[in-house]
Amino acid sequence: GQLKLSIEVQSRILVLHIMEAKGLMGKEHQPCDSYVKMSIVPDANWKCRQKTKTVPDSKNPVFHEHFLFPVQEVDEQKRLLVTVWNRERNSRQSELIGCMSFGVKSLLTMDKEIGGWYYLLGEDLGRTKHLKVAMRR
Repeated sequence: GQLKLSIEVQSRILVLHIMEAKGLMGKEHQPCDSYVKMSIVPDANWKCRQKTKTVPDSKNPVFHEHFLFPVQEVDEQKRLLVTVWNRERNSRQSELIGCMSFGVKSLLTMDKEIGGWYYLLGEDLGRTKHLKVAMRR
């Protein structure tokens, strides 16, 4: 699957715009009830976790939600983790579809907005990097 997002920086606040996803698959290739969860990691503080509304029954959900992450100096060595989840219909559990992360310090020092489609990576890989989908010419 893939996730389209943008990240802007406004005076040490990361402004994250979660736009849409595509190609999301639940178990047995069913469309999923998906949502996106974001946090600055590692962080034991639950208050910093934010999430989108759940979009039911869609392989290509549209979110269009904005989230603000104020960044303190201690956060500069951390990563902004973006995870996409499928909420199981019959239980309260969710399964991880994929994730990606961005270095907070590199986001703060970038002079351009980050944006576009990114691949949803497996948990181990996604916790350490992000992979932009190449634009087809």
